[in-house]
Amino acid sequence: MSLTLLHILTLASLAVPFTQVKAETYRGPRLTVKPVFFVPKDASIPASDVGERFMRQMKIAQARYFELLGGLDTFQLAPKMTVVRSKTTIAELEKQPSGAAEFVVKELMAHDHVDRWSCPYVYVAFFVGTGDYPGGGGGRPINGGHNNGGGIIILSASLMDSVPNAQSTLQHELGHAFGLPHVDVYGYDMIGNDSIMSYNPKHHSDFFHQSPNPGNLIPEDMRGLAQNKWAFPNYRFNTKADVPANYTMRSDVTLGPMGLSTH
Repeated sequence: MSLTLLHILTLASLAVPFTQVKAETYRGPRLTVKPVFFVPKDASIPASDVGERFMRQMKIAQARYFELLGGLDTFQLAPKMTVVRSKTTIAELEKQPSGAAEFVVKELMAHDHVDRWSCPYVYVAFFVGTGDYPGGGGGRPINGGHNNGGGIIILSASLMDSVPNAQSTLQHELGHAFGLPHVDVYGYDMIGNDSIMSYNPKHHSDFFHQSPNPGNLIPEDMRGLAQNKWAFPNYRFNTKADVPANYTMRSDVTLGPMGLSTH
């Protein structure tokens, strides 16, 4: 399955009404994007060169966000891959709903001794030993909105290392984890739009190389990222410079929080 076919974490799949989540606020430092090899207990830990390749992909995405934000800011990146050995098997992981995103983020937060309101990370969880599971992957802000703390991305390590458009998919899923929705919620075409938050095939990367026509940020994306001060404290949205003449800005849309049930 291609990384771009389906995104498991759609706008609705893990969203719950804000009234179902305790009204708290994030209480931590600036967010760090933390790439993790999530290894079920019956899978093997990847070799060091695999981690080096994945960190190269992360740094390419970090540099691309710097370009997209006009050289004003980009996300803070952990210096190396973290390996987290899960307590569950591959088969048990694959039985979890929603691509196991809720299950994995709870294990990762327990590993780091944080909760949803103190988690200073946007986890990029690469599932090891699961084949193409979780399929197209996905991303979410843990607490919803644009500026409420950490996030989670789930991707198959196997596909990330073998599918040419993995880099462009990574940039897209990071957008979700930072709070950006798909462009169709604003009424734009998911196939033809210029945003990284579309599914435009012209944006597909070729392993470590950008597409000749990479995805960009549309004004609604810029506005959303500018609100995420925990991830991009130095970026400001400039309505005069960032909104083209005769462009009609659509009303802001935010992703809901993850449920993170305890049973």
